Amino acid sequence: MSNPRSLLDTQNSFGWFSIGLHWLATLAIILLWFIGQSISSQSVEQIEARRTLHITIGLIAWLPLIARIIWRYKSGHPHVSGQTLLEHRLAKATHHFMLLVLIVMLISGPLTAWAMPDRSSLSEFAFIFHSNAAKALAVLVLLHILAALKHLMFHEDETVARIFVPRKDATQDEG
Repeated sequence: MSNPRSLLDTQNSFGWFSIGLHWLATLAIILLWFIGQSISSQSVEQIEARRTLHITIGLIAWLPLIARIIWRYKSGHPHVSGQTLLEHRLAKATHHFMLLVLIVMLISGPLTAWAMPDRSSLSEFAFIFHSNAAKALAVLVLLHILAALKHLMFHEDETVARIFVPRKDATQDEG
C-alpha cells in the first residue's frame, strides 16, 4: 500500500499529485495542439466546429493546467540522484520556460476567443501570441522528450522513472 506522504513531492522525488498533474497536462496539451493545428486545414464549414472544440477543451483544461503551474512553482523541482547540478539547473530552467509559455497560451487563448466576435486588433494580437507560444511550446516539449530519452538511453539515473512513480524511499527524504 502506498504511503500517503508519497502524494506530495519531496526533495528528491515527485509525488503522485505532481505525477498526475504532469500526465493530465501532457494529454491536454497534446490534444489541444493537434486540434489547434488542424483548424486551418479544415473545410470552411468545419473551421468553426474545430475552433469551438479547441476552445471547449481549452476551457475544460484551463483549471488543471493552472493547478499544474501553481503546484510546480509551489513545490519546486526535486533533484534526481545521479544528475549534476548543471543538468538540474538546465532542466529546471526549461521547465520554468515551458510553464511561462503555457501561461501565455492560457491568457492569449481566451483573449483570442473572446475578442474574436469584434474582429478587433486585440483578437489578432492575442492570436499571434497564442500561435507563436504554441510553436515555442512544441519546440520545448520536443527538447524535453529528447532530454528524457537521453537520460533513458545514456545515463544510469532515475530521470525518466521518477515521472511515472514516486521513489519508494521518498518519505525518507523529508527528514
